[in-house]
Amino acid sequence: MTKIGLGVTLAFVLVGCGSDAPPGATQTVDKTLPDSPLARLANVSLVRAGDAFTLAGYDSGSGTVRWGRIGLDGTLTQETSFGLAPPVMGPVFAATKKAVPGDQLVAIALVRSSSVSGGYDVAAVVETVGDVAPAPAVVLATLPAGTDTNLVQLAAGAMVSGNLGYVAWGTRVPGIPISYLMLPADALVTATPATFLDAPVAADVPPWDCLASQSSPAGLSFSAVTPNTANGTSDFQTAEIDESGGTTFMTYQLTVSVTNCRIMGSPASAGSYFMSFQGNEGATTAIDFAAYYPPPDPSLDGTVTTYHPVLPAAIFGDPLNMPRPAWVGSAGGDVVIGLERKAGPQVYRFTYNALRHGSTLTLRSVNGNSGPVAAWSGGDAVYLTYTDQVTSGSTTATQRYFMRIDSPASLP
Repeated sequence: MTKIGLGVTLAFVLVGCGSDAPPGATQTVDKTLPDSPLARLANVSLVRAGDAFTLAGYDSGSGTVRWGRIGLDGTLTQETSFGLAPPVMGPVFAATKKAVPGDQLVAIALVRSSSVSGGYDVAAVVETVGDVAPAPAVVLATLPAGTDTNLVQLAAGAMVSGNLGYVAWGTRVPGIPISYLMLPADALVTATPATFLDAPVAADVPPWDCLASQSSPAGLSFSAVTPNTANGTSDFQTAEIDESGGTTFMTYQLTVSVTNCRIMGSPASAGSYFMSFQGNEGATTAIDFAAYYPPPDPSLDGTVTTYHPVLPAAIFGDPLNMPRPAWVGSAGGDVVIGLERKAGPQVYRFTYNALRHGSTLTLRSVNGNSGPVAAWSGGDAVYLTYTDQVTSGSTTATQRYFMRIDSPASLP
């Protein structure tokens, strides 16, 4: 099923909120993880899979995949690792079910093909919790000889239930859509890849970019960005797949262009959908948000309201210092945006019409040297993790934090 949200409104909003107002969100879990090789990795994936998360990352220095399971309270268990020779691209990470949800990690990478000279394989290496070594690699797809790997993109994740993983991939050349597969136990796939942003005629396949996993409180979701050539803006395209395999493709028409692939999306209440992104219109760059609201008649298209500029570049110094939106979530009818910032991630909350609601919540960083944020947004709560470089005298140590951020429907 394919649906379209039509972009109809562009609002210019420059509204502050007093610093003495209560924060628009609160930390209900704030934990420092025990020191370990996994905890020290700067870039990790946080994949919701069953009643916990899979935390996984790749140590390129030693050629090692490190992973474990982290509970909703921030308790890291079952930490393990396995060797993976440096790939051409990746790895990205999925989780799936062998015996219980999320007990298998699937590391997916682009490697030189074992069967096609000059080609590349999308290969999966699976390890089960408790096993002493991963299973042999499984080839999921093969890209032809001559593929420009600079144009290949990969994304992966899992059903929220943890029963299935997925991988999506594509090459950004005219006429080539995005392909994707559901990953059962051991990544032993029997189905042929499905396609996203496809068309009966190759010339009608839209150019796309920014393939990425997105949060969803149920099922799974991934996305891409396409240009709206009629007005010079961007369309946010999502694939949303439920536990039974039902698939909905959504087109959210924005009234600004998305820059630097900085966009996050998440379902909100009553069929609505929120997005946060770095938006540009003319000479104006800002962190913006957009909200999709479904029509009363499901046979009709809904509407997407884009607000720009919500947090203009001048707040952060200039366009070169713009933070990355790390997540977007909902709080009643409000929009909650998390920004990745060196001094510590920041949480902003806005009403549906882009008025600041509550003060900014800044998450901790000992010396103002925090790392990339991995987050999952589900309902009114967001779970996230990031590293922090802590300096004492001439010594610097890496700490990793795990947090839950709640955004209540109403503020005191």
